[in-house]
Amino acid sequence: MNKIRIELHDEKIIQKGISSITDFYHTLAIDEHKFSDAIAFATGIDSPFLNVLFDFRLERNNSANLVEAATTFFNQHKSPWGWFITPASSNNDLTDYGFILLEEAPAMYFDLSNEIPNLKSNSITILELHQGDDLTTWIQPINEGFGAKEEDDGYRKLNADILNRGEKKLKHYVAYYKNKLAAAGTLFLSNDAVMIHNVATKTDFKKCGLGTTLTLHMMEEAKKLGFRHCFLDSSEDAFNLYKKIGFRVYCTTLIYNKA
Repeated sequence: MNKIRIELHDEKIIQKGISSITDFYHTLAIDEHKFSDAIAFATGIDSPFLNVLFDFRLERNNSANLVEAATTFFNQHKSPWGWFITPASSNNDLTDYGFILLEEAPAMYFDLSNEIPNLKSNSITILELHQGDDLTTWIQPINEGFGAKEEDDGYRKLNADILNRGEKKLKHYVAYYKNKLAAAGTLFLSNDAVMIHNVATKTDFKKCGLGTTLTLHMMEEAKKLGFRHCFLDSSEDAFNLYKKIGFRVYCTTLIYNKA
């Protein structure tokens, strides 16, 4: 991705976004640990994007103790993990400890008190999955869209377990294009904001408007529930889609992983 331009300079939005993303990982986590200026979440899923340390230190040039403590924590779960710095700051010494930068991800915001654009396709039907569902339909577009291994069923099981114990913060959706399963996504309800996650489309249905329609549907659902603040972390592929809808970049996140 080319250099990401920050479009919204608002410290309150940044802090609200950080609160929402850490709440999301807290909801998914099977274990977590608070350090003095950082917090780690383990989900047990085989991905450095789902076992994460959020580094909130103001001074990041003496990381030895935190590296050791975080490594000890994640080694207990035998999972790869990522080191997240948000808002992004390259003033750190993580490369001295063998970390490499995986990506710089744009964090984006939409004010739901504004009009939500009408860009939806009438060929698409969207259904919410409720308690009792095993999420086998939901996971198919996600695995295909994000290139997950077919035999790795951990993310589905984790989310199904959370859904079926009655957790109300996660709302999962599937989208059908002309009656064929085509896409999926998740709306996360935090304290006073929502986040859009897991938006993925099956390969055969790319460029059918699914990502746009599904995102807009979740935004409308959040607005009906009385939420104003809507956040998401964008991939490179979806960035222009979200820009077209009206999301604006308010900060970026540096994501590191141990080489």
